[in-house]
Amino acid sequence: MKVRAIFTDLDGTLLEPDGSLRWEAAAEIKRLTAAAIPVFLVTSKTVAEVVRLLARLELATPAGFENGAGIVDTGGSKVFDPSALPVTELRRAAARLRAQCGAPLRTMEELDDSELSGLTGLPTSELAAARDRRATLPLVVRPEWDFFLRMALPSLPRMRLVRGNRFLHLQGNHDKTSVVKLLLSRFPTSEGVVVSCGDSPNDLELLAGAHFAVIVPSTDGPSPELVQQIPDARVAPHPHGRGWAMAVREIVERTTPPR
Repeated sequence: MKVRAIFTDLDGTLLEPDGSLRWEAAAEIKRLTAAAIPVFLVTSKTVAEVVRLLARLELATPAGFENGAGIVDTGGSKVFDPSALPVTELRRAAARLRAQCGAPLRTMEELDDSELSGLTGLPTSELAAARDRRATLPLVVRPEWDFFLRMALPSLPRMRLVRGNRFLHLQGNHDKTSVVKLLLSRFPTSEGVVVSCGDSPNDLELLAGAHFAVIVPSTDGPSPELVQQIPDARVAPHPHGRGWAMAVREIVERTTPPR
């Protein structure tokens, strides 16, 4: 059965750590587009960042933003998931978690330009778009605090903490799969299998719900949590965009019916 759609994370998966796109990944996107296989970006990035990336990648598909908080099309029109929470509420929750746990956490909003640029690799000109959060609040805190922060979450209903590559994301009770059905509804064919690609724990639900899951490794190898939680997933043969392209190509070729 042919591939119906590709869902993919961006940072560390399709994109390189510096935000660039390898030629192999760019070529594979063009092949998929020519084959009428939609590529859906599902990312922790903001609406402003996603709209820019859709144009840069020459994709006409809508995309998921802020870990499943909603979808946005190429023109910037947004649809929010009902479980998404406003940033004002998340700010109050972050302050409460910091007070309860004594965790040395800071929000993305509390980082100055040099700190945020150094952490994300983004140039200063792109920081405003990264800070334009509507429904998630990235936290800077060491992973060893995750357990204690999550233990405190029951006092903050309708919220969850999700670990990504660089941040611990405080958000509503949504994940990247929250937008999958909505994105697929824009391309109503029901035939074919779904492929999902990701590299970090905030991609877990997205990968687990796919027919074919691709774990894209970093230069240090694949995420141990993803490998443990999804043992039947494919691990791409190379890090980042090159590995993404090779893994996706192999699945598409395997599932494409012979002419």
